[in-house]
Amino acid sequence: MNIYKILKLNQSIKSHRIKFLGLWLLSISNKRYLSIQFDPVLACNLRCKMCYFTDNEIVKKLKGIFKKEDLEILAKINYKNALRLQIGCGAEPTLFKHVTDIIKLGKEYKIPHISLITNGNLLTEKDVVDYSNAGLNEFILSMHGVKKESYENFMSKGDFSKFNQVLQWISNEKITNKNLSLRINYTFNVDNFFELKDFFADYGKYNIDTIQFRPIDKIGETEYNNFDLSAIENEYSTIIGALKNEAISRKITFLAPSSIKRDLNQNVVENTNNSSFLVPYTNFYVGPDFVWKDNFDWKTQTFSQWKKQNNWNLTIFKNIFISKKKLEKLNRNMLNYNVDIN
Repeated sequence: MNIYKILKLNQSIKSHRIKFLGLWLLSISNKRYLSIQFDPVLACNLRCKMCYFTDNEIVKKLKGIFKKEDLEILAKINYKNALRLQIGCGAEPTLFKHVTDIIKLGKEYKIPHISLITNGNLLTEKDVVDYSNAGLNEFILSMHGVKKESYENFMSKGDFSKFNQVLQWISNEKITNKNLSLRINYTFNVDNFFELKDFFADYGKYNIDTIQFRPIDKIGETEYNNFDLSAIENEYSTIIGALKNEAISRKITFLAPSSIKRDLNQNVVENTNNSSFLVPYTNFYVGPDFVWKDNFDWKTQTFSQWKKQNNWNLTIFKNIFISKKKLEKLNRNMLNYNVDIN
């Protein structure tokens, strides 16, 4: 399954009413529509300067490891409704010793798309092969710099050479496993944006399937805190446009916002993609100490049972009739990018 075709379809439907009608039909039919975002451990090996792991107050609260014996319980009760399983959300999943078990369980319960989002610095070549053999569909590698200096500056404790080695291991594994894909997530700010001109010159040798260029977001009192992108607004469309054209020529799926004009008070980048309206109803977060909603007893209660208890289908149905203006007040535009599939 190509998850990006679904994202593209969601983006192409401009009416939020049609979006919620479709989601309601999936929900009442008990079909797969959840994107499970699983942090099996709340820790990270790096201290990226744009990440909340450099916010001391937040780090004090981030503790816990998901119990291995609970993996099967989670899968049995909740994976039936999962369209996608993303291992790693706000922390580094490769610190968890049982990633292979998570992948295998996801495949056992027939989740169509399983991805792992990681900084890659802890991966070994054996990990890449093992995860691939277990059924992983996609490696998502995070990076904050094209060049060694900026990469190791923004990704404090990161190893630029190791990162490139991991990209090569994954590219090699893709030769054997045709179902495996590689995505790069590049977070940019005013200080690492212009080196993107050299992205394909430096990374074109790797077998990349998808690239996302995303603007810096305020996710705490981070070490790097310049969220003002006005200095690069004039050249943004030119540089991103050139990257998009190169991606298209290489048959790479391209994700980037059409605009980086930011409301600094709300810290939101303007974009015409209103797909974020569905996020509160489709993104199912799992962490060591929290699953989905405060009142969800995930060890004994299926998602279907919880929906019935909380009139979930009716809640979704009511959103069909809510105005777009009201939804915009309730939802922060997190999916602030366009999806261009090749």
